[in-house]
Amino acid sequence: MSLSPIQNLLTKWVSRVIDSEHLQKRLEAWEKLRVKFGIDPTAAKIHLGHMVPFLKLKEFQELWHEIILLFGDATAQVGDTSDKDAERPMLTREETRANAEIFLQKFSKVIDISKIHIYYNSEGLDAVNFAWVGELASNFSVAEMLDRDNFSKRYKEGKRISLQEFLYPIMQWYDSVAIARKYGSCDLELGGNDQYFNLLAGRTLMHSFGLPKQDIMTFDLLIGTDGKKMSKTSPNCILIDDTPFDMYQKLINVSDDLITHYFTFATDMTVEEVKWVTQRLTDWEHPNLLKRELADYVITMYHGKPYDPSDSNNIESMALWVPEISLSDLLKKVGFCATSGDVKNALSGNSVRLNWVIVTDAKFLVKLTSEPVLLEMGKKKAVRVFL
Repeated sequence: MSLSPIQNLLTKWVSRVIDSEHLQKRLEAWEKLRVKFGIDPTAAKIHLGHMVPFLKLKEFQELWHEIILLFGDATAQVGDTSDKDAERPMLTREETRANAEIFLQKFSKVIDISKIHIYYNSEGLDAVNFAWVGELASNFSVAEMLDRDNFSKRYKEGKRISLQEFLYPIMQWYDSVAIARKYGSCDLELGGNDQYFNLLAGRTLMHSFGLPKQDIMTFDLLIGTDGKKMSKTSPNCILIDDTPFDMYQKLINVSDDLITHYFTFATDMTVEEVKWVTQRLTDWEHPNLLKRELADYVITMYHGKPYDPSDSNNIESMALWVPEISLSDLLKKVGFCATSGDVKNALSGNSVRLNWVIVTDAKFLVKLTSEPVLLEMGKKKAVRVFL
């Protein structure tokens, strides 16, 4: 039996829900909920991992729930260190606002931004005076602040923790109060697992101000293409405005054991559809076929159609008279490399691909038939080779 839209809403990507029973009852009663998600526009780059909560917002939007997108233009100036082991640099208000505008353009690929509320948290925080900050801070103890994993780790290691960093979460928690007051209520807040502490504290502050506590829903994180945490500064990152070519190359080279993970967290497939992908893997369908489907699916989500090499490359064809040839000799034969040193440099830089798959062994034997093999080096060199 396939999952209902509400069951999929409560399970796909979801790590934990508080209060799950309360939220499920309201959803099954078809109550219209106000669903909030906040993001600090600290930089203009958005990767696939950032889009997980937006894919969930899309589900809520399709079920006619009200969406509030909070841009932390004030908190972004301070910077959240929930997932960091050091202080973050200060930004100007102009920088955070400019980043927010860029974010909106990118989020529009997934959600209908014409039908959401947009709230900048400077609206509430700029009106807070110093005495009010003290009042807010009185709701939490130093021990509770140090209970955060990153603060606790840095404190034990003797690393500096600025008072400003202590103020950041208080600013973020106040957002829950400010939004509930502005819109009359807020029923649910979404966030990554790294925001769990902040989301719980927001509920505490709402209760302190006599407001109904919002439910919270957190998500696991999309893993980078190398199996480590995805980072905007790492090659393991897939940006949503990467070219179709770059997206394809990164997705086609995801390790086989991450195929189901990427279908789960990088697409809007339902739980049942992802189970079918897993079954196909179990039934020994070739992983490369599924990775090509994954790449086509994701690229279509963000670029409107799958990647087609013929769209961007006028690829030449070359006939060879040998049934097999080493990769090193082939690179020289087609003119991509002049010397063995050139071959070594190209392979060590992971820039050589056969039928979209990176190959690093110079002695790898390329078997040729009447069906062309696509050989690529870097972004601009490509040739189809056949027997």
